[in-house]
Amino acid sequence: MKAILARSSGGFGLCEVAPPSIGPGEILVEMRACGLCGTDLAKLAQPKNSSGVILGHELAGVVRDVGPGVTKFAPGDRVTAAHHVPCGACWACRHGNESMCPQFKATNIDPCGFAELIRIPRLHVERVTIPLPDAMPFEVASFTEPLACAVRAVERSQVLPGDRIAVAGGGGMGLLIAQTVAAREAVPILLDISEARLALARTLQLTATINPAREDVSRRVAELTDGGGLYGAILTVVSEAILAQMQQVLRPGGRINIFAGPANGPRLSVDLADLFYRELAIFSTYSSTPATLGEAFDLLRRNQVQVLPLISHRLPLATFDEGVDLQRSGQATKVIFHP
Repeated sequence: MKAILARSSGGFGLCEVAPPSIGPGEILVEMRACGLCGTDLAKLAQPKNSSGVILGHELAGVVRDVGPGVTKFAPGDRVTAAHHVPCGACWACRHGNESMCPQFKATNIDPCGFAELIRIPRLHVERVTIPLPDAMPFEVASFTEPLACAVRAVERSQVLPGDRIAVAGGGGMGLLIAQTVAAREAVPILLDISEARLALARTLQLTATINPAREDVSRRVAELTDGGGLYGAILTVVSEAILAQMQQVLRPGGRINIFAGPANGPRLSVDLADLFYRELAIFSTYSSTPATLGEAFDLLRRNQVQVLPLISHRLPLATFDEGVDLQRSGQATKVIFHP
């Protein structure tokens, strides 16, 4: 079968690899759509850590075969699946940090989504594989996993109806997070320096937008919050300047959720006195959980989050390098690959 294989020398290539075999409790899925994620790009930039690996985890497809003991699915079923499974019993899981569970980090589908055939292991079949309704396009279903990450970011930000929440970055994840905030009956305020991204946001009914390159952020936030400030901010792009700006416009007790690694290195400074005296919180969100996967799927099923307008490019696996270049250069909002 054909698959995209990361190379030790850097880069990647479309290769012929042996198709996976399945065992008891497992299913074999034909990939029909798989999205390109920022974590895929990060791993491709670290060839020593990803050599020989088939990436891709935002997938949807059709069950080709099932292993002994599988009763939940049958050949021909349409499905989507997440790539990690927490144990549900360790300290991290019991404290709501399932993405820090050792089992979560150790489990994965094999190969991942940028392949014609995908093996879904038993734990994944049991806990994080979802049957799709016939009316749901595969492209829409492929957003279940990234939307689950957005749902978890909003949950960890403790967003309540009526809250005014800044979302820094109007890329694919930023637009998913902003729509999730709106689905909670809160008010997302999207910040991006690209007028094209802000225009796309407005077509998704995300009307409160700020262009920091053209507008005074503090003044605009004051206008949009009636002078009350932000209840929280979720950062899909991070720099020292962005962090300082968001801290400045938070109301007392506000929360900053870091949803991406900093662009300018691993260390950022913060105003600790302001953090202490105004009881601000700075924390992060990494990945999803089985619960947020289910909630994300329900949002898609009920059409509460629109994802098709986010797809800027649809490409075959054979042109994977083109999709990577488009995403890295910022020309793409979302790239979806098909076999």
